Amino acid sequence: MPYSQEIYHIAKERLSERRQQALRMADFNREQLFKEIPRLSEINSELLSIGAAIAKAVVTNTPGENDKLRQLSEKSLLLQDDQEKLLEAHHIDKAILEPHYYCAKCGDTGYIEEDNRTTVCDCLQKLMADVASEQLSADLPLSECTFENFSTEYYSKEPDAMGKIPYNRMTNIYQYCINYADTFNTHSKSLLMKGGTGLGKTHLSLAIANEVIKKGVSVIYTSAPQILSKLEREHFNYRYNEQEDTFNSLLKCDLLILDDLGTEFVSDFTRSCVYNLFNSRILANKPMIISTNLQLEELITTYSQRFVSRLIGSCDRLDFIGEDIRTAKK
Repeated sequence: MPYSQEIYHIAKERLSERRQQALRMADFNREQLFKEIPRLSEINSELLSIGAAIAKAVVTNTPGENDKLRQLSEKSLLLQDDQEKLLEAHHIDKAILEPHYYCAKCGDTGYIEEDNRTTVCDCLQKLMADVASEQLSADLPLSECTFENFSTEYYSKEPDAMGKIPYNRMTNIYQYCINYADTFNTHSKSLLMKGGTGLGKTHLSLAIANEVIKKGVSVIYTSAPQILSKLEREHFNYRYNEQEDTFNSLLKCDLLILDDLGTEFVSDFTRSCVYNLFNSRILANKPMIISTNLQLEELITTYSQRFVSRLIGSCDRLDFIGEDIRTAKK
């Protein structure tokens, strides 16, 4: 499933900048080295001259060129040997003369040769996924939702009707989320955050996002109404390429956070999207964080027993309890 041309071009620009930076750094290292050891500069100039002469000889292919090519090649090898000995004498790794690309596999070009065909390198695929994540999560309020500014003091320390103490439950959930973020990897277990409105589900899911992004993890945060409405518009307006691009982004990112599941306008189309998205990521062993205000019975009624069974079996469940803390803060 391809990405849009816009995403492709942005990713290619970033990759090109990586390559140019590696080349600039290699040029800088060579210049510094040539200043310290002038003979290296002379050898480099001679090798460049020989390389140009070899290329010309190959193109002209006139009689006697084979002897000339042999002589040039021998001279080149001698110069390379002199260069290596000079570097060894100064305890310098010869790798300093070469660019150090971000991706050694493709040299930051984005493409590799495999089985006599050109294929897209993993690094370009990762960059496109990152760009797509950024676009879908452009308005992510990360600075407002951190572990540091989350307080369990707003939760009651008195038992509720079920005999459970909200403060204790939420302190445990808070610590669980911190540990989840600390130990997160791209195959971590998915989470189901369930509970009433205003209990901190969005805050803690974004706090997790805040931390894992620092590890270079690609994250998409979106609300169920927002993303399902987008997919629906693209589908029923026959913008199938855009729909495929959106769905591909949701599948490819390292962590998908789907907020407010159950508050969207529910239809056969949205039910199918939710199930396909969740099932595809679970099969790919890619984690999700899903938050919902619905109870399990309501989830079954809204979606299906099959979906909820898959959801519970694949996720660690965090049941948020207490009163709306936004009211308490006010």
